[in-house]
Order: sequence, then structure tokens, then C-alpha cells
Amino acid sequence: MTETVGDTTKIEDIMTTPVVSVTLNDPISRVLQLTKKHNVTGFPVIDIERRVIGVVSTLDLITGVAVGKLNLRLGELPLAIKVDKSVIKLRPDTPIKEALVALIKNRVGRIIITDDNNRLCGIISRKDIINFFIDINKLGKQ
Repeated sequence: MTETVGDTTKIEDIMTTPVVSVTLNDPISRVLQLTKKHNVTGFPVIDIERRVIGVVSTLDLITGVAVGKLNLRLGELPLAIKVDKSVIKLRPDTPIKEALVALIKNRVGRIIITDDNNRLCGIISRKDIINFFIDINKLGKQ
């Protein structure tokens, strides 16, 4: 490896931006539509000033249906009924190594990247980390 697992690279160097996000007033059906359109499985939930207030994942919605808390026919319910407020957040200048540790330790698929005012600036996912490893090890095109 050309560097030790993200010692010098910062999250801002590989995070996804702009981020597709949703609000508490968005219906669940919008999350499902965005999932299909963007091929992602979770979204930051933001307020009108783009401050992060939670995260919603398709796994949360599927689990809600499976345990009977949500009904598939209730696709127009506002997201407010199923938002995880315990969000893992890091700053853009955080080393990638710290993001990797946070993903593993917290067993999450994504970390929300915010500025000092808790405003959404990016997102880093498992896929971003894998692509980083591919790039630094020159595994892309051989």
C-alpha cells in the first residue's frame, strides 16, 4: 500500500458531494423513489437550513414493514415516523482512517459529514472506502 490506511488522506478528498438528502416532511415513498433512482440505501435527514437531524435507511423501512410497524400501503406517511436520530457524523478534515474505524465500530453503511454548524457537506460510505483502497493500490485497470 502506498500509505497506511488513510493516514494522510482526509474524508473531504473522497466523500460524495452533493448529497441526496430528505426532510422529515418527505413521504416514505420519496425515499423509496430516491433509493431506486440513485442506487443508494440511506439518506441524511436535514432541516430547512441543511442541518443534519437524522438518517433514514431502506433497511429501517424494510424492518418496519417486516415487524408490522409500517404498512406498504402507507407510502405517503411522512418520514418523521422512522428517522434514526443517532447519526455518526465526522468533519471533512478527518483522516479516512478514522472514518474506516467508525464504519466498522458502529456497523453502519455510511457516515454523514458536517461542518462546524452541523450542516450537511458530504457523505462517506463503505463504497467510497472500497474505491479509495482500489485507487491507492492501483487495482482499477490492469
